[in-house]
Amino acid sequence: MRYLAIALFGLFATTGAALACPDYSQTGATYNYTGDQLYSPQSFSVVAGGQNQLRNCNMNYPGYATSAPDFSFYLSGMDPYYLVADVVSSCDSLLLVNTANATWLFDDDSSEGLQPRLEVRGAQNLNGRVDVWVGTYNGSYCDATLNMETWYAQAPAPTPTPAPTPAPVPTPTPAAACPSFAAPAPQYYSITGQQLYTPQSYQVTAVGGASLRSCNLQYPGYASQVPQYSFQMSGMDPYYLVADVQASCDTLLLVNTANGTWLFDDDSAGSLQPQLEVRGAQNLNGRVDIWVGTYGNTSCQGTLNMESFYAQAPAPTPTPTPTPMPTPTPTPAGGCPSWQVPGQTYNLTGQQLYSPQRYQVTASGSANLRDCPMEGRGYVNQQPQYSFILSGMEEYGRLEIEVESQCDPTLLVNTPNTTWHFDDDGGGSLQPELNITSGPNLNGRLDVWVGTYNGNSCQATLELETWYN
Repeated sequence: MRYLAIALFGLFATTGAALACPDYSQTGATYNYTGDQLYSPQSFSVVAGGQNQLRNCNMNYPGYATSAPDFSFYLSGMDPYYLVADVVSSCDSLLLVNTANATWLFDDDSSEGLQPRLEVRGAQNLNGRVDVWVGTYNGSYCDATLNMETWYAQAPAPTPTPAPTPAPVPTPTPAAACPSFAAPAPQYYSITGQQLYTPQSYQVTAVGGASLRSCNLQYPGYASQVPQYSFQMSGMDPYYLVADVQASCDTLLLVNTANGTWLFDDDSAGSLQPQLEVRGAQNLNGRVDIWVGTYGNTSCQGTLNMESFYAQAPAPTPTPTPTPMPTPTPTPAGGCPSWQVPGQTYNLTGQQLYSPQRYQVTASGSANLRDCPMEGRGYVNQQPQYSFILSGMEEYGRLEIEVESQCDPTLLVNTPNTTWHFDDDGGGSLQPELNITSGPNLNGRLDVWVGTYNGNSCQATLELETWYN
């Protein structure tokens, strides 16, 4: 329902200067909750206020709020409940909510002391994404606490009726969605490094869309949500890849590699055209997504060129010296740890991790690390338990990862640049802890294995937290 509403929202928009207004196409701090979990009240710290006057946003509500929601809640299992949200603050705060079916709800002073309170009823309003803005009546800012709690509904609740609004007028088009590798491009090809040794060319329409600077990528220019091309690459170990674009407008290249790393170029090919070199088998063996965007949010026809080159010139094969047959190294029953297949995947920002994030995990494994090509002791699984797609990590000095359990666990991590990190007892009391620095190198996919020293298994808690120092 929300996505249909977004589409209609854009369909009836007109041209002209757009006022900044609350926009549910953007995302706030993200949380996942069930109705059962919210039956125990949950509280969230927030700065109340905003720069956008709501009366200028075709809402006919007083007060001010931010453009992006303060919070985005993904709710499920809400059918037997209704939701109560209120704010406690030192100023005259307000609540603005966009429900799962894109209905706007507002309140200013229904609670005590100029504080807002809202009841949201109906499964159609609650099962899905619910966005919450905590604003203020007079445009000031203050520290506040948002409280969320579910209550059992005694009877099927009526659909909430929004506050009366005047006849709608055309509203600004919501911001375009940011580039996402969640799904491959419609143009999806399988190709090998050997095939790419013969240059390949693809016709492409360079298009704009979302501003990359607003997409936590910190790049200039514009690109679409879906890539133009996705390539399932194999046999890339001896090669590196060169991609460039030739077009009649000022184009750019945005690439998401096989291990989830973002790469960007604007003008390296000359004449306002981009060129990128992608190196490393970990970046090339697997799905590589390519966006051809534009610097000025225009569009034009162009050609995407792809070619592989030997990373090192093939050396002549030396005459082998007879050697005795080596004794094969025993392979663990479960196979050595590999980042080729991700674990349970979550998208997290450095800002979200500034509040510690905890995950339940079974510490276990059958592969003996002494028999595997990385340092470490104990036993782990072949596939990581968790894979975290990290962004916005360049602002933070280090990422702390630790495990708490009743047994002797181990911690193995592979960072986005495919560097292995291991710890056994760094957290004390036979518990592991890792502190990984260099924040920019943490943007991308980080895989985590929680094993045990002796090959047993037990329940454990994995915790991740960012630090400025």
